[in-house]
Formats: sequence, structure tokens, C-alpha cells
Amino acid sequence: MAYIDKIKSGKKTFYYLGKTVRTGEKSWKKIRIKLGEKEPTREEIGKKLKELRLEEYKIYNEDYLDADKLEIIDDFKGVYNNHLKQIPKTIAEKEEVDFVIRFTYNSNAIEGNRLTLRDTYLIIKEKQIPSGAPPKDYNEAINGREAFEFIKKYKGKLTTEFLEKLNGILTQNTGVVYPGRIRFFPVKIEGAEHIPPEPEEVKRLLRKMIKFYYENKRKIHPFVLACLIHAQFVEIHPFEDGNGRTGRALMNWILMQAGYPKLFVPVKLRQNYYEAIDLHNKKDIKGYCEKMFEVFIEQFKS
Repeated sequence: MAYIDKIKSGKKTFYYLGKTVRTGEKSWKKIRIKLGEKEPTREEIGKKLKELRLEEYKIYNEDYLDADKLEIIDDFKGVYNNHLKQIPKTIAEKEEVDFVIRFTYNSNAIEGNRLTLRDTYLIIKEKQIPSGAPPKDYNEAINGREAFEFIKKYKGKLTTEFLEKLNGILTQNTGVVYPGRIRFFPVKIEGAEHIPPEPEEVKRLLRKMIKFYYENKRKIHPFVLACLIHAQFVEIHPFEDGNGRTGRALMNWILMQAGYPKLFVPVKLRQNYYEAIDLHNKKDIKGYCEKMFEVFIEQFKS
């Protein structure tokens, strides 16, 4: 929590906005923003809180994403939340449905689903089956909607059981033999050099991923944390199918938990998205986060 410090220097007294942040298990660091010689007003403190937050971002996120990019994401969050306050509930509900349709369409299309955005709209909003829609593609659209309803209502913690439930919803009625079941067999990712871990390693690596999430939940910026968990999950590839879709839904669950707007990967930027994941696979973590920022900035602009 931020606080005001009064520090004497000779005959003068200066006011500082400060905060003490944990940098290790037994180490702390104090950060300060100078306010001036006069006792600051609440409005002045509010303006300086943004600077203080950026200094805190630099401590925890310098290995992932530059503070100025995190500031852009926070600005977007502020603009979007103000937008929601100014529109009627009915409009907000329509925008929510529109997002679910666009997220479902893009997430499925990345994995080869042949439905158009209009087809996805007809299935999710109008409950119609478009002419010629393959049953698997149709069911994936239904599953996308149900998965979002699930993560919106879910109030529990990040657990393997939560991930199993989410994957089970996303892959039900699509020909997957073991929907929602952590794999006990080796898999390969088509078109990728990365080889997922052996099945006996999967549960241990998922527990490690979950531990990383809770250890960094109050340190790493929510956007960065969502991206990192998404990449770790996709690398583990814990399920028979639907790992990409589950990972992208998981990313949104993390953002929603922190009060940030939901995001989707536009299918037109699929190649950029794959390049980002490749960077993470090669342990270029900052390069991965920067690439993901570039992918999502297109949505921020619109």
C-alpha cells in the first residue's frame, strides 16, 4: 500500500509518495516519487500514483515487458471500464455476447475450424445451424460459448481440476477420445518443432505452473502473467486435443480475475501468434511477451 513520507533536508521538508515492495523471499525495496515541499492534495497524490505504479512495474516486469507498454494496457483498462459505466446494461450485455462470438470464432479458426464469423454468430446468438456446417465445427462453436459461461461463473482457484473441466467443455462432442482428461500418452504438435513433455511429467509441470501463478499473482502485471501462464500451459500440452483453445480461455480467466478486459487472438494474426509461442519455446521470454503485446494491440486499437 502506498504511503506519504516526510523527509527533512536541511531546513526544508519534502513530501514523497512511497511504497515498499518485496523483491525476494527475505528482501524488500522502497520506491519513492517526489511530491514537493507542500503537503500534497488527494488529487495530486492520485496523479503521482500512476508514476509509482510504473516504478513498481519496472521492478517486477523488466524481464518481460517494458513499463510503457504496461501503461498502455492499463490505460486501455481505464478507458474500457469508463465505457462500461456510461452505457446501459442492455448494451453491455450485447457487447459481451459479441465478444464471446468473436473470441470463439477466432480461437476455433486458429485451430482449423471452417465456420465463418457469421456462422458462429448464427450458432451462438440465433441458435441456428448454418447450411453445410460440419458437426465437429458446429459443436466447437457451442463449446466455446459454454466454456466462457463456465469461466465467468467459476469462483474457485486455478487447479488441475479446473483445467480438466475447461478442456472437457471445449472438446466435448468433437471426436476427442479423452476430453478433459490429462494425457497418459505422448503427443506431437503439428507444424511445430517443440516436443511436449512425456506423459509422466505432465501433472508435475502443471503443479509447477500453478505454483508460479500464485507466487507471482501480486507481483507480475496481470497481462504479462496471463501471457506467461498461457505459454507454459501450451508447452506442457496436457490434453489430447484443445490445448490452444484451453490456453486462450485460461488467459482470459486470469485477466478477468484481475479486473482486466478480455482479449482474443485475431485469426488474421495467427502467424504472429505462432511466432510468439516459438519465442517462448526458445526461452526468449521477453521476446514472447513483446510479440503477444503486438498481437493484442490490434484489438486495443479497435
